[in-house]
Amino acid sequence: MRNMKIASAVALALGSIPAAYATAPTLANCQSPTDSLFLAGSSAAQKGFLAAVNTDGLGGNAVTYTASNGNFEALCGISSNASLAPVGNSVVIHYRAEGGSVVGALPIVSGKPIKFLDLSTATTLGGALATTGTSATVGTTDGWGGALTSHTVEVGITDVEPAQFVGANYPSLYSPTVFGSATPSALAGLTKTPVVDQVFGLFVNTSGFNGGGTGQAVDLSRETVAAILKGTYTDWKQVPTSSGGQVSTTPVGITVVNREAGSGSRTGASIYFLGYNCPQTASTINDPTPASDGYATGDVLATATATPGAITYASIDNAGKPNLTTVSLSGVAPSNLAATGGAYDWWFEAQLIKGNITSTGGSTIYTFLTTELSKVATAAHFADVLAIPGVAGNVKAVPVVASPPPAGTTGTTTIYVNPFTRSNNSCNVPTG
Repeated sequence: MRNMKIASAVALALGSIPAAYATAPTLANCQSPTDSLFLAGSSAAQKGFLAAVNTDGLGGNAVTYTASNGNFEALCGISSNASLAPVGNSVVIHYRAEGGSVVGALPIVSGKPIKFLDLSTATTLGGALATTGTSATVGTTDGWGGALTSHTVEVGITDVEPAQFVGANYPSLYSPTVFGSATPSALAGLTKTPVVDQVFGLFVNTSGFNGGGTGQAVDLSRETVAAILKGTYTDWKQVPTSSGGQVSTTPVGITVVNREAGSGSRTGASIYFLGYNCPQTASTINDPTPASDGYATGDVLATATATPGAITYASIDNAGKPNLTTVSLSGVAPSNLAATGGAYDWWFEAQLIKGNITSTGGSTIYTFLTTELSKVATAAHFADVLAIPGVAGNVKAVPVVASPPPAGTTGTTTIYVNPFTRSNNSCNVPTG
C-alpha cells in the first residue's frame, strides 16, 4: 500500500521525552531564560512549529507572547526534553514570521539584526505586547515600534530552498540598509536542512458566484490557475472549471491577493503554477499593487475573507476560514492524504537555515529542531504537514494505525510519511 497512514505514538512512550515536566514558566523565566534562540521566516510553518516545540520539548505548558501589530511571537516554557535543553531550564524561542520566508534567509546572509519581541517589557505571563506600525507602512523598512528589540537571526525557516528567492521572488522592496542584500550564489550557499513537507492550496471568496454566497465549491485546472495568477482572467464568469463548465454564471471580478516578493508561499505558487526559475521563465505572478501585498499568511487570508471574488494561496492548515473555499485542482481536494497518494503534488520541503548562533543553548535547540521535529512521532499534527522519508529515521513503509493521533501529540491531524520526494529542489517533479 503506497499511502502509509501514520498516527504518531505518544512521544513519552517512545522515550523521546524523558519525563513529563509539568512546571509552567514564570514571568521571570521568560524575561531571563537559561536557553534561547532567535528564529525567523515562514509564516506558513509558524503555528505547527511552535505547537510541536511546546508539546515535544516544553511539556505542553509553554506560554506564547505575541505583538499587537505585526507577526512577532515568542514561546516561553520549561524544558521537559533534554534534547532541547537540560530538563528544568527555562527556554524562550523567538519566532518572527513578519516578512515571511525571506527574513529566514536574507538577514542570515547579511548578518544584520532585525526586530523581535522584547519580553523585558512584559507585565503578564504570555499575551500581547504593544507594538506599532503596519506591514503596509513599515514592512520593508522594519520600522516597527513598541515592545521590540533588535537581534540577529540565528536560524531561519523557509518554505522552499533559499536559492529560489531570486528574480521576481527576490525581496527587492526590502531596504538593503536594514535587511542587507544577497546574491543568488550567497542564497544558494546557505546551510539548509529539510524538516517537513508542507502542503499548499488556493482559497477563494465565492460571494456573488452564480448569484449566491460564500462556501461554493471551486474546481480549477493547474493551467487555469496559471492564467488567473498571470492576470489573463479578470472576471470569474470567464473562468472554466476543470471539467469545462463555468465557475460563475454571474460576473464577479477576480482579486488576486498576493504575498510580498520574498514570501515562500508566493515563491512556491510561482514555481508550481508558472514554472518560474525552473529554469527562469518570463511568466510571473501579476502584482499591479505590490504596496498592498500581505507580509504574513494571516494578512492575505484576512483580506481575501473580506473581498468577494478574492483568491489567495496559503498552507492548507488554514482550510475552514470564514468565507473562503479551499480549491480543488483537477478534481482533487488538497489534503495530506491526497499528497502522499500522488494525486495532489503542490507541496514543498520546508528548510531550516543555520545562521550564526550566539544565544546560550541556541545550538542545542537548533539540533533539536533539525532532528526531533522531523520525526513522525514528534512532528506537528497539522493538516499541511508530511513527514519526509529518509529524514530523522523516517521510512516509507510502516504499519497503518488508527486515526486520530493518540493523546499527547501535537494537533489533531494524522501524520503521513510522504513516499515522494523533490530531492531538496522545488523545481523537481516528485518521484517515489
